[in-house]
Amino acid sequence: MTPEAPGPAPVALDPSIPLPPYTLRMGGQHFKKDEDFVAAGVRDARVLRRRAGLGPRKRVLDWGCGAGRLAIGIKHLMGHVADYHGVDIQPELLNWAKDNLTDEHTRFTLVDAHNARYNPDGEQSFHIPADDESVDVLYAYSVFSHMLTEDLAGYGATIARILAPGGRAWVTAFVEEDVPDCVENPTDYLKLEWKGALHCVRFSRPFFERTLHDAGLAVDEFVHGRETDGQSMYVLRRLSS
Repeated sequence: MTPEAPGPAPVALDPSIPLPPYTLRMGGQHFKKDEDFVAAGVRDARVLRRRAGLGPRKRVLDWGCGAGRLAIGIKHLMGHVADYHGVDIQPELLNWAKDNLTDEHTRFTLVDAHNARYNPDGEQSFHIPADDESVDVLYAYSVFSHMLTEDLAGYGATIARILAPGGRAWVTAFVEEDVPDCVENPTDYLKLEWKGALHCVRFSRPFFERTLHDAGLAVDEFVHGRETDGQSMYVLRRLSS
């Protein structure tokens, strides 16, 4: 398949769909304008439709949903899916989404999982709140980019367990060829300055894919470096699918 264009196309705003304040958008200057924020959500919903089978009858788990950018994109693009479930560890973002975007097809769950950057006091766990084989489309934008090897392996196994037969996971990560297996905040990488815990976790591509394979996931598709800050895109499936 042809890689997606790096910039989202303009989209008409639906005034009936609430938008989070700028401080909750987790995109910095990228999402200062409402139009850019919504266009990015619609763009990702379209990508999921083409590459991961997103459709009105699908069950979607947005792992690391933030303030609901994908949920807003889905609402603008297709109205709703059968079940959208947004999950995050950041209370302020999750609670805004829960209070403003919940409806009969859209729900949100706060989890207290540990992450040194976003929830340092949380519990050590690889739990994602979903039943076995219950997720048709899993979306994780810039989640593995803030996790080390243990979490990659542990959450990879969880994703393999909760994906439905034929389901797909669409994820992004920093991966490169010919680099060490896993480096936190690599210097002189992508001409950006990485600061603080887990700002950027870069994996070697063979190590990343081997770790996910051992967790029960196979790579359906890979596109290098076309996502935010130079992240790469993966479409994953269960090895048993």
